[in-house]
Amino acid sequence: MKKLFTQNLGYRLIALVLAVLLFAYVKTDHLTATRTSGGDSNQNNSALMSTKTTTITMPVDLDVNTSKYVVSGYRENVKVTLSGTSALVTTLTNTRNFKVYLDLQDYKAGKYTVKYKVTGLGKDIKHKIDPELAKISIARRRTKNFEIRYRYDTNMIKEGYTMGNVKSSTTEVQATGSATDIERISQVVADVNVPSNTTEDISARAVLQALDVNGNIVNVVLTPQSVNVTIPVTKVASKAKSSASTSSSSSSKSSSGESSSDASSATDESAQSDSNASTNSSAQTTSDSATSDSTSTSDASGNTDTQVN
Repeated sequence: MKKLFTQNLGYRLIALVLAVLLFAYVKTDHLTATRTSGGDSNQNNSALMSTKTTTITMPVDLDVNTSKYVVSGYRENVKVTLSGTSALVTTLTNTRNFKVYLDLQDYKAGKYTVKYKVTGLGKDIKHKIDPELAKISIARRRTKNFEIRYRYDTNMIKEGYTMGNVKSSTTEVQATGSATDIERISQVVADVNVPSNTTEDISARAVLQALDVNGNIVNVVLTPQSVNVTIPVTKVASKAKSSASTSSSSSSKSSSGESSSDASSATDESAQSDSNASTNSSAQTTSDSATSDSTSTSDASGNTDTQVN
């Protein structure tokens, strides 16, 4: 029995020592991991609960009867500074699920100074808007239709080509704005860009602009804001062929004229000959008659006596 316990005693001691060392290693590693995890968790919680301030740009909405009034003078975008817990500020920055607006429901036509407002922010978030106030003008809304005029440079096409009439997706545009601005509009134009040395049809999308008599842009809303434009470009007929055709035609006319002239001349000569013959015959007959009726003589004194037979 004693021999059983004492046999291979050295190996058993070594195995025991290794088991103790392995247990100690595992325990120490677990404690270290727990402490590290706890430290990171505390740091994350601390970061989420910390205060954060950030500034973002937000669009401005109008709370007004847009079918009746037109508002001008306000900024379409303002800067909003948010302050609060890091988690909330980060969420608002990413989602932007709040609104900046002007409350104009109780306002009529006129000029006012109004404060920008914010909705959608919680009580834990502080905010500041830059600028805080808006100087606005409210006017009665008016709509009027205008014919579109097209502007383009015909000198940009290649020599020997010509441009046809403009074809557009629409010929009229609807302008909406204050009554004063609508009255200022002199024309609505579409500027068409023509590439240099163009030899093919032009297809482009042109932006519309409302202009006053001095060519200044009038601030109104145009519907549509742009149009599709097509301008045909064709080659001009060759001048050499046209000249040859004209020369041939002139030559034909000239030949015809000469033939007519010759025929007319022959006719005139024949008529003249007949006339001369008739005249000579008449003159001869008269002369003979005169000779048979009377004979004239002259004396020394120059007097002439006439004897009648």
